[in-house]
Amino acid sequence: MKIMTYSTAIRSALLGFLVSVGASSLPAIDNFESLKVVSSELPSYPLGMTVNGIYDGAARVIISVNENGVLEDVYLESYTHPDFGKLAEESIKKWTFQPAKLNGEPLSVIKAIDFDFEDRRGVFAFGVMESVAAKLNFARFADSKRIYSPRELDEIPEPIEMITPLYPEEFKGQGTIGNVTVLFYIDETGEVRMPHVTEYSHESFGKTAIIAVEDWKFKPPLVHGKPVSIMVRQKFTFSESRK
Repeated sequence: MKIMTYSTAIRSALLGFLVSVGASSLPAIDNFESLKVVSSELPSYPLGMTVNGIYDGAARVIISVNENGVLEDVYLESYTHPDFGKLAEESIKKWTFQPAKLNGEPLSVIKAIDFDFEDRRGVFAFGVMESVAAKLNFARFADSKRIYSPRELDEIPEPIEMITPLYPEEFKGQGTIGNVTVLFYIDETGEVRMPHVTEYSHESFGKTAIIAVEDWKFKPPLVHGKPVSIMVRQKFTFSESRK
């Protein structure tokens, strides 16, 4: 049984799926209702930033909200200064949501929330996208955090644990071929964060791919020897070999 289009060397295969992804949203889906913010609490501009001559900044958090509208996970993707990142992360945990829906049925989603800070005006608004992988231009900020492109890494992160997705039981003996694309972050510790399916030929293939990817583990991605975060895309092809 063949599960993935991997070469025999996993390390070489990683070169194929570690690709940079431009900021974009998923194509529109008929009968899809986006996640809605019911209530939000926006942080005030930190006085310490003004004292230190910093008059603006930004932060982005990626959130996972389940079918009940409950915030399940928060990933601080990028920021111009750690204080802005901390404020954004603390703020988002106080928000409440109305779950996204597909054909009237609630479902879990992952979204990006952008915070833009300006002195004396606090923080204004937030940008929401269905799926995002942005590299913000924060080079002028010494303490900033951003998502790096795999091309910027010292080397491709070495996998520590890579579980092969199982072929769905419901398709065994039918010769069904499946395709799935999963996007996820590898954070500074090598952990996989916020894995989500962007394309699939059948929901069952998507589910088994996510179950596997959630348990993947890598050595930390490095840029000039410093641990960083990256976003990657993994494409799976499922097929069952017949004897």
